[in-house]
Amino acid sequence: MERPSKEGGPLTVIDITTSEKVVELLNQAALIPTDEKLNVLKQVQELIINKDPSLLDNFLDEIIAFQTDRSNEVRKFVIGFIEEACKRDNELLLRLIANLNMLLKDESVNVVKKVILTLTQLYKVTLQWLVHSKTVSEMQEACWDLVTQMTGDVLTMLDSENDGIRTHAIKFTESLIITLSPRTPESDVPKRQEGDISLDKVPRDHSYIRYDTLSEEGKTALEKLLKFMVHPAISSINLTTALGSLATIARQRPMFMSEVVQAYETLHANLPPTLAKSQVSSVRKNLKLHLVAVLKHPSSLEFQVQISTLLLDLGMPQSEITRHTPVPREQRKRPRYEQSSEGKKVKMEPALIEDDEDKEEPAPLTVPKPAVVSAPQSAIDLTAEFLRPLLAPENVANLVLISMVYLPDVMPASFQATYTPVESAGTDAQIKHLARLMATQMTAAGIGPGQQL
Repeated sequence: MERPSKEGGPLTVIDITTSEKVVELLNQAALIPTDEKLNVLKQVQELIINKDPSLLDNFLDEIIAFQTDRSNEVRKFVIGFIEEACKRDNELLLRLIANLNMLLKDESVNVVKKVILTLTQLYKVTLQWLVHSKTVSEMQEACWDLVTQMTGDVLTMLDSENDGIRTHAIKFTESLIITLSPRTPESDVPKRQEGDISLDKVPRDHSYIRYDTLSEEGKTALEKLLKFMVHPAISSINLTTALGSLATIARQRPMFMSEVVQAYETLHANLPPTLAKSQVSSVRKNLKLHLVAVLKHPSSLEFQVQISTLLLDLGMPQSEITRHTPVPREQRKRPRYEQSSEGKKVKMEPALIEDDEDKEEPAPLTVPKPAVVSAPQSAIDLTAEFLRPLLAPENVANLVLISMVYLPDVMPASFQATYTPVESAGTDAQIKHLARLMATQMTAAGIGPGQQL
């Protein structure tokens, strides 16, 4: 602000306070076009969140009022502001979560997608806030109840008619599964997520948050994601996103690796019939990429045969598969520490190696067994074991001859894109793989010994 001096001399500059500057900007924002409005509102956010957070509470209502603006971009800005404000001051969740819930029901697809992205972060923020609270107030309980309701709403969006919303719902589900499951020493956690809340940080005796309830919600979310992935009408984009999410889950939560590998097997045996030839090629390329990522994880030891066979079917040379396969000896040396330190916590390596050497002898007896014990519990595994001794040359030849009458006149694009010659026909590994392929299709059709589980 400028005004003339008392002597009529040159103008002097009067500094205005940050608060006055915010008031001036908000008044401007109410009167100007959308593009300029966004720039002004971003300036306000910078002032009251980063420069002087003490002003956040004073001008909160004025900012939130823009959630009814006709512009989608302005409403998206408000959503981003809510996220940053709640991260800065968790207490604001009590006031703002209801606004976020309203915006989740917005008529604009882009606004809804922005809410899903924000809820992905604020779910973790809210859970961590409540876990660290010595006592949970009624308002906090109401806030968590609404967050839980919104979580359920987003999970139902896996069935949305909009492809983009479904994609965002997949990523939200991935984050939810990782949050609501315990991080273990074997977990491959990206550095930017090392500070995130996870189930292992939730006290089992918490006064309000129930460990077992959250664990079940995480498992239910995984079941929904797996069910979504085998839908026959799933789009190529959604399928590609789901493939990546499952690989992330397997690497960060190795306890789910069995479910992930079986999901990949099922997909490989039952590619959606709605995919075009180019989409089939893209899906197979992504499947190969994510299988390699899972194979590299030390906890993949019990699934290396299945993963390697899938990669061979997808056209990867055995030499390249071997190059990506962890050495079994390293797996015996307590992979739970190796995984968390691999390329991330180098400073811990000397002590960990020393521990590994001390316990190298007994580890082989204990590490592989948990995964082996869980295998018979799978419907696919049970059916595959039933089929395997039946796949004698004579039976297989009869199956081929009988199925010839059902062949279509024109080769399906999916088959043409996925067919690769069987290099190891007749070997024990190939027979086992064939049994699993048939078992996945039988299980999907609701038949086979595994259905008795």
